[in-house]
Amino acid sequence: MLLLFTIIILSACSENKEDIVEKALQTEDTLESYATDYGIAINVETEFRNESSSVQGNATIVENPAALHQVFTSTTSNNESSVEGYMVKEDSYIKEGDSEWIYQQIEPDAIQFEPSYHDILSIIEQVHENTEFTEQDSTYQLSFEGFNRQIYDALSSPFSVELTGFELDDDVEQKLVILINKDDHTIQSLQYDIVAENSDTGKVTMDIHMDYNNFNEVEEITIPEEVKDSAS
Repeated sequence: MLLLFTIIILSACSENKEDIVEKALQTEDTLESYATDYGIAINVETEFRNESSSVQGNATIVENPAALHQVFTSTTSNNESSVEGYMVKEDSYIKEGDSEWIYQQIEPDAIQFEPSYHDILSIIEQVHENTEFTEQDSTYQLSFEGFNRQIYDALSSPFSVELTGFELDDDVEQKLVILINKDDHTIQSLQYDIVAENSDTGKVTMDIHMDYNNFNEVEEITIPEEVKDSAS
C-alpha cells in the first residue's frame, strides 16, 4: 500500500507542472477584460552617481472592442509626475498632473497595454521549463533564482530590460516568481528582480511586479463627459 501510494504521488507530480501551464495558457481563449496593478523600480549605483526611478500604476483593459483606462505615477530622484489616460475606439484623452485633458484621435490598433496579460502568457510559455514548480494554499508557483539567458531574453522586451556594461553570465542574478490561481488558472502575479554588479560599471537593481485581477468583470470602459468637455 505504501509503495502504491508513493507511485501515485510521484506520477501526479511528474505531469502536474505541464498540465497547469497548459491550462494557464488556455485562459487567453476566454479573456475579455481584466485589471492590473504594476510597479517598476530601478536603482543605479556607480562611483559617480546614485539614481533611483520608479513607475507605479494601475490599468483596466477591455479586449474587444479595445479600450483602456490607465493611471500611473513616475518618480525620479528629483521629480514626480502622474498621468491618467483613456483610450476608447478612436478617442484618446491624456492628462498629466494638474494640466488640462488633451484629446487625440488614434487608430484602434494603437490601443494596447504593455506588458499585457498576453505578454505574460508568452513569457510563461518560453520559460516554464527552466522554473521550479511548487504548490501553495491558493496558487501554483513557477520560480527561478540564479541566471538563465532564456529567461533574461524572454522578459527583456516586455519590460524594456537592457543591461549594458555587464557580463550577463557572471554579473547578473535573477529572481522570478509567477503565481497561477488554482481555481481558474489565471495568472495572479509576476515578480521579477534583477541585480547586476561589477567593479567597472557599478550596480543596477530592478524590481518589477505585475498583479492581474478582475478577469472578465469589466463590462465597459467609457470616457467621462467631464473629461470630454474639458479637453483641448
